[in-house]
Amino acid sequence: MEFLMNRIRLTRIILLFITLFPLLLNSCTEKDTVQSDKKETLSVSEKKEDEGILLRIMIFSAYAPEKYVAAFEKSMSDKYGIPVEIKIDFINNHDDYYDPIRSGSTDIVVLSHHIFKDERFNYITKGLLSPINLKNIPNAEHLAPELLNADYHRIGDTLYGIPVANGPYGLAYNTLKFENPPKSWQIFWDPAYRKSYVLSRYEYLYNINITALAMGYAQEEISSYDLLNNPNFKKKLSELTGNAHSFWEGVDTAEALYGHSIATAWGDSFSGLKERGEEWRMGFPEEGCLWWIDDFALTKAVETNPLKKQLAEEWINKALSQEYQLENIARTVGTYPVITNLTALLSEEETDRFFSMETEAFFDSHILQSTITERDRNGLKLLWEEAIKAGREP
Repeated sequence: MEFLMNRIRLTRIILLFITLFPLLLNSCTEKDTVQSDKKETLSVSEKKEDEGILLRIMIFSAYAPEKYVAAFEKSMSDKYGIPVEIKIDFINNHDDYYDPIRSGSTDIVVLSHHIFKDERFNYITKGLLSPINLKNIPNAEHLAPELLNADYHRIGDTLYGIPVANGPYGLAYNTLKFENPPKSWQIFWDPAYRKSYVLSRYEYLYNINITALAMGYAQEEISSYDLLNNPNFKKKLSELTGNAHSFWEGVDTAEALYGHSIATAWGDSFSGLKERGEEWRMGFPEEGCLWWIDDFALTKAVETNPLKKQLAEEWINKALSQEYQLENIARTVGTYPVITNLTALLSEEETDRFFSMETEAFFDSHILQSTITERDRNGLKLLWEEAIKAGREP
């Protein structure tokens, strides 16, 4: 009887082993497969890191000269021991940024000061921008304090932008046709210059601002739809559009301004105009000069890779170098640098033109475009479109 029971137990053990062995074998195989897949995944990831970093930059063309892009790629590749590549996409206006920033398909952008907290985009409050780490941007110590400490690109102590350039949406004039700079925005309504000036087609806010200044509105009133929505202002604005020779888009170009007397301009066209034999300069109207500040900003996309973010901040640091600020911003683009350690490198003419960035009065005498409500923006855009239609109708 005991022998029989032992045989039954042995038989059950054998049957149990036969049943469980395939399951145990399959489990080990799956574990090996998972481990193999994990190793393969790590291998692919490591391989991608070895292949390098791609920095995607959306920018106005003036801020990414080919020689600086190539030099940056080489210096960063040498410094970090991996290939670093820059992909540049040029834009015409700030509306082009929103979808790429939101989708994470770009890493570095340039935003004007009034765009950071624009309620159409809410880039900061929506978490679409990455905070700046100043430890990775040592050249920031040379930034004009008024620019670095400004409220427009900060939430508390957190910084979301670094200035790269600033300057006027100005009254540009052809020195071949003027002995002295024009002194007032009113010159755009002078019959002597009818069909002899050029405006920006897109920058309707600035065009409305200069019209309001020419009419005597106070600085705090020049972007108010409620105050400007009246027959007299509409007539003045229609005269501005109707008497223009033509319009430029994006940035002013030598082709657009050549041969004309005056224009609204950023100044991008000046070097090209000089090559064509025309010396253009900026006038500073007595009613006030409209001013802008452009910042580099990092999108949330850089946060997926700490090395990418560090390289992005290296790019900003390069843009604050003496070489870039002097040769590209001041002498090529023809606009105002943002660092204070250029004095010894400027010519006498450049020193006279590019005021000391440490002088607070400089900022007091210039009108920064304000961040306006969506209602005001929509209303002012409607006024501009109506003026274009009324002014350009035969």
